[in-house]
Amino acid sequence: METRLGRFRAETELPDPLKFAWPIVVLPELFTTTRHLAALIGYLSSIGWEVFAPELDTVIAEEGDDFAKLTDLAGEAVAAVGRETIVIGHGIGGLVALKLAERMPLKAAVAVAPLAPGFATPMFMNLRNRIRIWQGHALNPPTRRTLFEFVADADPHSRALIIRTLTTGATAAALAVVKDDLALATSSLPRLVVAGESDIFAPYEKLEAFARRIGAPIVKIRGHGHWLIGGRALERTINEIQRFLVRALGRDLLLLYPEEWKSE
Repeated sequence: METRLGRFRAETELPDPLKFAWPIVVLPELFTTTRHLAALIGYLSSIGWEVFAPELDTVIAEEGDDFAKLTDLAGEAVAAVGRETIVIGHGIGGLVALKLAERMPLKAAVAVAPLAPGFATPMFMNLRNRIRIWQGHALNPPTRRTLFEFVADADPHSRALIIRTLTTGATAAALAVVKDDLALATSSLPRLVVAGESDIFAPYEKLEAFARRIGAPIVKIRGHGHWLIGGRALERTINEIQRFLVRALGRDLLLLYPEEWKSE
């Protein structure tokens, strides 16, 4: 269902019944849009979460694509929900979620396969995109072998659509990640990093060091790569997020406490 979050158009799902006290806002990876989050949104809604997916692309194109602007716009959309929220981001969206936890009264922030600050990820640091960076153009999405790795964990029936709807990426924000120019720090709010064991775009050891630096716990999704938001990795990823949120936020999180959790 389409709605508005201030000046942003957004997709939203309101489950029946609603089981959790606070909504989730989801943010996409570089080269992807809210439509690529459909499996994540649907799964979260199916287990009782109210979910919002703001579309920031148009405003980013008009106002600038640096990481600070991306974070400002995501924060504006989160504030427009009008309630305390949990923010879950994929890739660069995960880094934005972690940054928002430093600046806003979120309930929690989760980074799913975030890009590793300071690492020249093969997702976009190739010869073709180095030329585009020099020319001041937007980054092109992965191709060939790199593209295969990017969508390897996606549902096979969805891969063609995922690839067809990839878009150009925010050059300034991407370079800020490579240069580790994000000024990410510790936070008193609950934050989690979820990482794929075989993610070539954000290697686990890099994310483990990053998580340690900012004081956030990290969980490893064994046998999977970067696309943890759909396909074979989705259920395990959601289970890890769910476990973390229940432990971090307590029973106040739950409007309807499932029978199987009462004895835990």
